[in-house]
Formats: sequence, structure tokens, C-alpha cells
Amino acid sequence: MHRIHTTTKIAAAVAAFCLFFALSLEAQTETVIHNMKTKEGVSPMLGLIFDSAGNLYGVGGEGGSSNNGTVFELTPSGTSWTEKTLYNFKGGSDGGTPVGTLAFDSAGNLYGTTKLGGSHGVGVVYKLKKSGTSWTESVVHSFGGSSDGQYPTGSLVIDSSGNLYGTTEGGGSHGNGQENTGGTAFKLAPKSGGGWTETIMHNFGGSGDGISPRANLIEDSSGNFYGTTYLGGAQSNGTVFELSPKSGGGWTETILHSFNPAFIFGSTDGALPAAGLTRDSSGNLYGTTVAGGDGGGGVAFKLTKSGSTWTATTLFPFYHTFYQASLPYSGVVFDKSGNLWGATLVGGNPSGTNGTVFELTPTSSGYWNAIYTAFNSTDGSGPAIGYLVFDSSGNLYGAAQNGGSNKNGVVFKIVP
Repeated sequence: MHRIHTTTKIAAAVAAFCLFFALSLEAQTETVIHNMKTKEGVSPMLGLIFDSAGNLYGVGGEGGSSNNGTVFELTPSGTSWTEKTLYNFKGGSDGGTPVGTLAFDSAGNLYGTTKLGGSHGVGVVYKLKKSGTSWTESVVHSFGGSSDGQYPTGSLVIDSSGNLYGTTEGGGSHGNGQENTGGTAFKLAPKSGGGWTETIMHNFGGSGDGISPRANLIEDSSGNFYGTTYLGGAQSNGTVFELSPKSGGGWTETILHSFNPAFIFGSTDGALPAAGLTRDSSGNLYGTTVAGGDGGGGVAFKLTKSGSTWTATTLFPFYHTFYQASLPYSGVVFDKSGNLWGATLVGGNPSGTNGTVFELTPTSSGYWNAIYTAFNSTDGSGPAIGYLVFDSSGNLYGAAQNGGSNKNGVVFKIVP
């Protein structure tokens, strides 16, 4: 078992001073590349993916022909983009309310999750297979059977054998049928003759355990998986966990950090991590929380491993007040210079309601400076769920759930 040691790094007075002088508004250039229409999908999730041809793929959590969400593609032509709706969810056995970012397998098929729908109404894993110019949807797994997970909201990991890994924010042996109770990590393995076999890797919600993993897992080169739970842990404010394969089969869970936002010696930890993690080349983990921190608006954090010990460090606190960004419901990603990029649901302008894209830059003092681009509603509002994605030129892309010319959300581009 790992020995867990936690610290927080930014004292309240110093953080407030640094924050005042470190933040710079509108440092990047944002362009709306598509305003979503109701028939195309409403409330697009932040996380998008590219294919090898430079096309973008994403999901709308609502809208479409049945108002149960869509999968869409954006194809570039010069400076313009053309939208094509690949699938309209009906909200029945095929699933409804897609939330997780899409993933490609080696054959070019798309996989994703819906929070609702399916045989039991509590979500599915689905597959979209392309034939010519059309796409056909099939359900890989319907959640909600006996002791199964419920309400999958994160994206999937696909390994070289075609196995799928993910989480559900409810269900499992400790769930009670409601969201934010119990939860699971699962594996779906393709059968040689067709169909899929589900294995529950871990049931969350036991004594002292994390509860309700909302986001994706990430995998290291040794086959270990890492993730976050929104609730639970020693202080009931969420956890970072590791799942390691056992030699004889099964998985061992280790809690690497239990979040504790209680005020301690002028510094506070984050609370309620809703997004997934990112690893650097040294194996350190990075993520965000939507609450806690000196400003109460969440934090960006780092977990550093030394031997069997993990140390938690708050890199940057988000503030609810004035122009400050807060509530980062996105994960963070590295650019080629070692800066971290993410998005906040709110903040960044006097109304404080539209959200931001932020860049965190490390300094020699150990603090991280923040530069961010604020949304103003006409160019989008409320970016959340998933990660920003880079193109080959270092530009970033994502989606915001609201705003834009049709007030249905936008897909945007950021030029650093």
C-alpha cells in the first residue's frame, strides 16, 4: 500500500498578492468556428477529438431530432468549417444525453457514453461505425443490471486489444439508484464471436473510499489506471485513486489523495474534483477541483510521486470574485512548453457567468501564473467537461455549452 502524504503550497495572503498581479485577461485570440443549431445538437461538451484528416468530432448533450443529444463532425475548408450530424440519439434503448468525449479505435470506429437511456434508462456505452458517408450506432453495453454501474459521464480509454475502460458516477454494490452514490470503474472486452463482456474493476463507496467518479480514467505504461471521485474519501470532499492489476486477476485500489479544504495554516486544499487527470513524463498527476482553495472557486493541483509516497500541491487557486475565473469543470493539458491549459465554467468578466480558457505557467518560485481568455456570451459561455485539444500547429479547440449566435453553444478555436 502506498504511504500518502499531503501538503498545500500557497498561503492565502501570498496567493492573493500573486493572483492580483499574475492574471492577464484576453491574452489569447478566440474565434468561433461554429455556432450550434438545435437540429445539430445543443450544449456541446468541451472535449473534442481530431481524426488524421483534421476533422473535429464532438457531442451535444441535448438537441437533435429527438432532443436527446447528438454526435457531430466539423470538417475544415480554408477558414470555414462544415457541420455534419453523425447520429441523433432517441433517448430509448440507443442511449440519450451524451456527455463523455469521443474516442477512436484503430479501425476508425467512434465510441462514447451516454448518461441516460439504454435498457434500464441509466446510460450506455455506444459505438459508431462508418460505412461510406454514413454512420451506424450500436450499443456496446447498457448499464443498470444487478450491481452494475449507472450514469456514465466520462470518456473511454481504448487499449491496443480493443478493450474499453471507463467509470460510472452511480450504481455498483454501494449505489442506491441515485447519482452521486456508489459508482464503478469498468472494463468492456470484445468477445471473439461478437458482443462484449463487462468486468467491474472497482465498486466505489465503501468505508473511507471515494464516491462517484465522474470523469475518465488514464493509464500508465504498467497498466495502472488513475482517476478522481467527486465525493468521498477521508474528508468526504473527493479523492484521487489508482487501480493496479493483481497478478492473479482483479484490481487493487489505492487512494493517493483525499481532498481536505479545511483552512490549515493559511492554506487550503481543493475539493470536489469533477474532471479527469493528466500525467507528465515523470509520472506526476495534474488535475482540477471545482471547490475549495483560497478563493473558494477550486484549484489546479499536482500529485508528485517519490518512492511510494504521493505529495499533493496546490498550483493555483481560482477565485469567485471580480473578474476571476472559477469552477474548472475541465481537466488540464500540457502544451509543448510545459504550460497547462483548461477551462472554467464561470468568471472572467463583470457578470461572472460566461467562463474562461486559462493557461497556467510555472515560475521559478514554484507558483504558477495564470493568463486567461474570457467568454462574453456572444462567443460562447460555460465551457465544461473534458479537455481542450491541440492541433498540429499548437492551436486549441473546444466547445462551450451556451451562448453564440443561436444561444445553443459554440465550437471555438484559441490561438495562443
